[in-house]
Amino acid sequence: MEHDGVPILQLQHRKNIEMAIANEENAVLPVTAQLTCNSICAFSKHENDTFELEERSKSTMKLSGLIIFYLIVMAVEIIGGLKANSLAVITDAAHLLTDVAGFCISLFTVWASGWKATSQHSFGFSRLEVLGALLSVQLIWVISGILVYEAIDRILHKNSEVNGGLMFAIAAFGFIINLIMIIWLGHDHSHHAFHDHDHDHNHDHDHNHDDHDHNHDHNHDHDHDHDHDHDHDHDHDHDHIHNHEVDELCAVNEGEGAKLVPNSPPKRKILNINIQGAYLHVMADLIQSVGVMVAGAIIWAKPDWLVVDLISTLVFSAFVLFSTIPMLMNIFSILMEKTPHDINVDRVESGLKCVQGVQDIHDLHVWAITLGKLVLSCHVVAEPGASSTELLNRIRDYCEKTYKIHHVTVQIE
Repeated sequence: MEHDGVPILQLQHRKNIEMAIANEENAVLPVTAQLTCNSICAFSKHENDTFELEERSKSTMKLSGLIIFYLIVMAVEIIGGLKANSLAVITDAAHLLTDVAGFCISLFTVWASGWKATSQHSFGFSRLEVLGALLSVQLIWVISGILVYEAIDRILHKNSEVNGGLMFAIAAFGFIINLIMIIWLGHDHSHHAFHDHDHDHNHDHDHNHDDHDHNHDHNHDHDHDHDHDHDHDHDHDHDHIHNHEVDELCAVNEGEGAKLVPNSPPKRKILNINIQGAYLHVMADLIQSVGVMVAGAIIWAKPDWLVVDLISTLVFSAFVLFSTIPMLMNIFSILMEKTPHDINVDRVESGLKCVQGVQDIHDLHVWAITLGKLVLSCHVVAEPGASSTELLNRIRDYCEKTYKIHHVTVQIE
């Protein structure tokens, strides 16, 4: 199969060179030097730089606020925990220390993730967010291990008196601060996760529906002429079966469009992994503050029940450790370049096969640089006579509008 010569084009609104991508008015502007290639790779437009700058600014503000508030709470709990002789309060303060250290790491990685890509780091530095989150989790494990050891040591030896009233007051103060942080982070967390999801789904679904109808009509006319000329050709019968199967897949995708888009990440509403990690830390600290309040109230009422302080230390240390497992799974999935859990590769492949001009898809890969920054690459077998430029644009639009994948690499065969 001979392929169309595809010039390297320079868009008016971008400084970098893109391959076979139209501008906002769907006009293609060639550069002076026309270069062609037999195997075509197309890279889609990156997300808006202004939006990414705003997201980094919001993340920086939230992390800075968390650091300031947590330093205040940590100082109160360390002083109060020593005076009350409560290991549970000191445990909470130690976890706040790991949180502050983790937030500082996250603050640096959010700032560093905005660095421009270099020849040695062609994808930029976004994955520093993942490494920072991993280091934060490791700090939690180390501090929790130390506190568990101390609690067991106190259980095996004679315990000193614990001031239950002071223990309760300090835990209540920490609870109030954590509740404020939950409200502050929680509203944005829920908004980003669900708010405009349905809106994006309906818009994209309608658009794809129109495209699907157009492609169906085109293929129908083509197949009709083809059948007339080659009614007894065995190869034609094989192709006809293939096209019929693809049409069925397209019909299935069209009928299940409501299932495709909800599984894709909502447009412009993806929190970076460090803000998710901060939300996880605050939730864990809030629950731990409640536990310390309960333990303090019990010791306040029953001063001889000192073991409650140590048991609460063990229980909530274990809780914090287990709460890091989901974050670790996300981190390892990204580092192992696993397909994101909200992307169904089989559905992506069947959807790409429905794009006008696509005969077959193979070597399809989808992975994430960090949360919300997805990358797709594949090989496309084009139909005879299909325009490479138009085919690349249609594939790019499908990936962007259906799955919010903004970095697409396609090789046409």
